[in-house]
Amino acid sequence: MLGIDDEFVDKSLEEMEEDMKSLLKESERLKMEASGLLRRSDDLRNRSVDLRPLDPQAAENLWQESEELRAEAREMMGHSVDAALKAGEIKHRIEIHDQIVAVVDRADEIWKGAIRKERS
Repeated sequence: MLGIDDEFVDKSLEEMEEDMKSLLKESERLKMEASGLLRRSDDLRNRSVDLRPLDPQAAENLWQESEELRAEAREMMGHSVDAALKAGEIKHRIEIHDQIVAVVDRADEIWKGAIRKERS
């Protein structure tokens, strides 16, 4: 239907605003979790470097765990960006709706003004 997602056609303005807020909150949560994973990864890397001369195998295990945390953090950041983009799309749709309402209201004012002038 005119390139509009059916999901947005069926939702009220209030539901769309709630979805937008929820997506922004989820995006921020994922970003914070990713940041925490990166800090843990950095800590494991530092421990791995310190441990390398004493126990190369344990150091390698720590390094691999660090890499897994980094991969998980990248994935979370990707989901965070996706959620933020979806929220932006919803915000854009809400702004378009508001502009359409404003135009219709203004057209209605102009029409009523023209009718009043015609009657006078």
